[in-house]
Amino acid sequence: MMRNNIFVLLLLSQLSACAGWSEHSSRNAGGVATWKSQSRSCPDVEAILSSLRRNRDSVVPGKEACAGERLRYVAQQWLNGEPRIEPLRGQLDKANEQLRQEPAEDLSGLSMLLGSLLNERKRHEEAMQRSNAQLAEQQHRADELAAKLEALRLIEQSMVNKASKKKIQP
Repeated sequence: MMRNNIFVLLLLSQLSACAGWSEHSSRNAGGVATWKSQSRSCPDVEAILSSLRRNRDSVVPGKEACAGERLRYVAQQWLNGEPRIEPLRGQLDKANEQLRQEPAEDLSGLSMLLGSLLNERKRHEEAMQRSNAQLAEQQHRADELAAKLEALRLIEQSMVNKASKKKIQP
């Protein structure tokens, strides 16, 4: 789990290095990319990452929350080890819908990363459920075989007892 968290933080930090850079619609004289300013008060990837480093608590975003707030919530809950994926998937889907309406390249990358992490966790949980089901089935079969073995042992013991009674009686 710790290795996954470190991996995620490394990926998120790499995304933050690229976050916010875009070609300005009216290029400056050198054609150099300029820092994209956020027109809304919605957090960008750097703000999301810094909030992840600072605290462990996160409030469920409201209906009017922006994509960045939703992504921050999903990332924080994922790092906290939230066992329920469906609420996180719902918030991620809402963030993706908002990003389709108001594209933000840095947040889209974070959204894709979080989506793949949630998919990976879902696959691991499904594999664990399959393994647990197989283990339960094998345990059931082992219990049945042990019961049959015990029944055979009792039958053998009763046969030995019958044979010894016949020999003892004149």
